[in-house]
Amino acid sequence: MTVFGYVREMSDSGYNLEDIGLFHRTMLPFLVRRLGLTTSSRIVDIGAGSGHGLLPLWLEGFRNLVAVDRDAFNFARLAEQFGIPAIHCDIEQDAVALEDNSVDLVISFHVIEHLVSPHNLMREVYRILRQGGIFALVTPDWRKQYRTFYRDPTHVRPYDHESIVRLLKMYGYGDVFSTPWGSRWGLGRLRAYRFFPRLGLIGNDLFAQGRKR
Repeated sequence: MTVFGYVREMSDSGYNLEDIGLFHRTMLPFLVRRLGLTTSSRIVDIGAGSGHGLLPLWLEGFRNLVAVDRDAFNFARLAEQFGIPAIHCDIEQDAVALEDNSVDLVISFHVIEHLVSPHNLMREVYRILRQGGIFALVTPDWRKQYRTFYRDPTHVRPYDHESIVRLLKMYGYGDVFSTPWGSRWGLGRLRAYRFFPRLGLIGNDLFAQGRKR
């Protein structure tokens, strides 16, 4: 069932399964390779939406992928076209229907800023990750987007580098860091990240990462 219209509205605006942009197709494989993951690694996308976190990995041969979202708008197509199972879950309050210590990587892109409280997300991700597993998330950088942050009417809680790092540490993650994410300026705008993916780490968003101890 569709819980609310956010994913549908994004799809109607062009952010959909047919439009997985070059940035995502470049940066997601770069991310998982940098982490040393293999095509058999179990990767879960919380807030999978239109598949922009998982489909670039599917195209690279990853098949142990799981989508989690509270809006089932894309569930049937993810399963039928790509064989990606989907779990219905309101991550602000529900448990994720996955086993403890069973996941190598959890990604959650542009989700945490939509949550009044991050507690359930942080707790559930830590539970399902295996020891040494990675939680990687992306959120707008409030310091760079304070003028535009609330143009999305579903945004409720902003973060900056310091707050997102502190949050990960509060929930027990180690090896925590954050970096800019995106391709807004300079060579990034020219899509030079195709050849030098680190140029995708210069934008207006935040990428943060922590490892389960």
